[in-house]
Amino acid sequence: MNISTSWLREWISPVVTDEVLAEQLTMAGLEVDGIDTVAPAFTKVVVGEVISCEKHPDADKLNLCQVEVGEANPVQIICGAKNVRTGLKVMAALVGAKLPGDFKIKKAKLRGVESFGMICSDSELGLSDSSDGIAELDSEAPIGQDIREYLDLDDNIIELDITPNRGDCFSVLGVVREVSANYNMAFVMPEIEVNVSGTSSIKTKVSNTNACPKYLTRSITGIDNTVQTPQWMVDKLTRSGQAVHSPVVDITNYVLMELGQPMHAFDLSKINGSIDVRNAKSGETIDLLNESTATLKDNTLVIADESSVLAIAGVMGGESSSTQPTTVDILLESAFFEPVAIAGKARDYGLHTESSLRFERGVDFNITELALDRAAQLVVEICTPQGGIKKNGGEVSEITSNIDENTLPELAPITITKAKIQQVLGFELDSSWIEEKFINLDFEISNKTDDSWTIVPPSFRFDIRIPADLIEELARLYGYDKLPVQKLSLDANINVIEEAQIDKYDVMQALVSRGYQEVITYSFISEKYQNLIDPEASKITLSNPISADMSTMRSSLWAGLLQTVESNQRRGHTDARFFEIGLCFGGVQADEQSNKLAGVVSGNRFASQWSTEPKALDFFDAKADLESILSFTSADFEFEAAEHPALQKGQTARIMHNNQVVGWIGALSPSVQKELSLPVCYLYEIDLATVLSGSIAKYKPFSAYQLAQRDIALVVDQSTPVAKLTQAIEQLNQAHFVGVSLFDVYEGEHIDAGKKSVALNLTYQSLEATLADEEVNAKVDDVLALMKTQFSATLR
Repeated sequence: MNISTSWLREWISPVVTDEVLAEQLTMAGLEVDGIDTVAPAFTKVVVGEVISCEKHPDADKLNLCQVEVGEANPVQIICGAKNVRTGLKVMAALVGAKLPGDFKIKKAKLRGVESFGMICSDSELGLSDSSDGIAELDSEAPIGQDIREYLDLDDNIIELDITPNRGDCFSVLGVVREVSANYNMAFVMPEIEVNVSGTSSIKTKVSNTNACPKYLTRSITGIDNTVQTPQWMVDKLTRSGQAVHSPVVDITNYVLMELGQPMHAFDLSKINGSIDVRNAKSGETIDLLNESTATLKDNTLVIADESSVLAIAGVMGGESSSTQPTTVDILLESAFFEPVAIAGKARDYGLHTESSLRFERGVDFNITELALDRAAQLVVEICTPQGGIKKNGGEVSEITSNIDENTLPELAPITITKAKIQQVLGFELDSSWIEEKFINLDFEISNKTDDSWTIVPPSFRFDIRIPADLIEELARLYGYDKLPVQKLSLDANINVIEEAQIDKYDVMQALVSRGYQEVITYSFISEKYQNLIDPEASKITLSNPISADMSTMRSSLWAGLLQTVESNQRRGHTDARFFEIGLCFGGVQADEQSNKLAGVVSGNRFASQWSTEPKALDFFDAKADLESILSFTSADFEFEAAEHPALQKGQTARIMHNNQVVGWIGALSPSVQKELSLPVCYLYEIDLATVLSGSIAKYKPFSAYQLAQRDIALVVDQSTPVAKLTQAIEQLNQAHFVGVSLFDVYEGEHIDAGKKSVALNLTYQSLEATLADEEVNAKVDDVLALMKTQFSATLR
């Protein structure tokens, strides 16, 4: 938000420079992004009046002007602007003036005629980027006054980056309160006085009081909306980043910037019957002020009359009921809308307005009447013919109120102790200083003792709800830069980590050592990705998503990993190995959420080099990576062929542990691959808790004797998993057994149809002696007997 320091100092003016004031605001928690001048530096430019304008005797395009500048005699200035004329008030740069760009005004002679200055345009003084002719000032501008003073060009614009919790600071009043609290100064509110007569002809009701606990209106009749918005208001609005429209609209925008209360003005003649604040009917439409048409949802709060929707509540008004230059009767609206009811509604319709920005963060529900009075006062002063003297002109009605006290926000008291303040801040604050700051912040002290206070926060502070909020207020007013440095003390119950627990960092480092890169993605994904990756999961949809692409809580990490692959592919990075550890959501309850480890591989196995041809990654590369992690544990895992909606049939396996599914691995389904425009990818995902469950390391002696190895080739059914064979061999628990490994699988000539040859290497080793061949062969015979009995295997 932009705020003019000149406007700010009309309310409160501490004896410091604007730069120091901006720094103080930053240290108090209102971060100042920048401070800019309204106009660049220039000197000796005054208000002048052209008292005569004649053609130059030797140049048709030049005018010889006599300009009154407040000196003893008029000065002669030659001007080539087409709009210069007698009686025009202008900006006159005198001899000796220094203009932007280090341009100096000197006495000059043009075509034999002397010129003693320059009549300036806005662009020549740096007030605009371009100008069509010289600037034309108001006819009441005082001749001879310095133009910087007349136009208030020594003003500065402070750009504030206001955090979402400080919605109360989106106004001059809000920032003034902060300055008042920091400098311990009182501020001056503008005098507001309205003469009212009669009641409004428009009846109002609120059907949804939960979304709109307070709705006020008043009518003003007999206005003149063709008058010019006063220059003082135009300057304040433009310097606050607001566009200038018509007087009535400018007044509502002015009150918005001044008091922080969004308002709307309807053309009274265009309202059909009474007004109802209700939820839209699904499919209703409204032509908005930005010339777009919105088809409304039934969860959208609207302002409607008896025939149509007049406005989207808290967001934007409709074109059909908007004020026009011909408007003579208006209905002003000032309301409090529940922030939750307005949050996200502007984004639902592709809108972002000053009103929605404030209502989403919370607007002071006790300022609605004051704002309505302020707007009515300004309308009467500015828009009423002859300033309201004309009979029947600018008549202001009483306020029509619809207030449901039961649904207004509750201002719950908060109790804070001096000991708690000292504990959190690390030092002691004086009790009188604490009370002074609470009062300066408009906090009501409903009860106090020697060492505690019970505080009722003001209605404009939606961010003050717990004792920690009060302590934060005291800390920022004390000055974050002044807080003493204290050694931190830790009062915590440190949990004992089981020795068998595997450190998550070790798992991450193991994957990095295998060429992976860790990614961290959002927990929110699009509904499209959720339906493609895990359509059978319980879908958790956000009621107020950041965007449509982040509307669903993820049940799998694969969505984020695939988006990362796609993003890298677009940038030419075709070889990908990514992993992520994060929370997945099967429901909204704590026990329905779990941490998972997931990975994706795509592209070539190794980086390109001259000595070998590139070789694409396959299912077994991903499986090897996952098995390297599973080897950290002492648990047994099985890979069983299965089907998953996101994975390719025939290249999918579920990961089993203790007869429970703990994860999945496989190739990305071609249909999903095509839908997301992705390359061939292989993915895996497993519950992190399973991976981190290890066993206590034990010493195992090293044998000094020779290994005994035997190779066997078994012919088994094609459907028999090799893992079943190796698992059965391991479960024999043979003495001196070291391990079994696969080194070949063959199908083809000399192998019957439906069969395959599996070549296994068996390793044995004794700690006491070198094993004899007879002993090793006997063990191999036991293995062959088991294979024949359990799997009908034959020795090839």
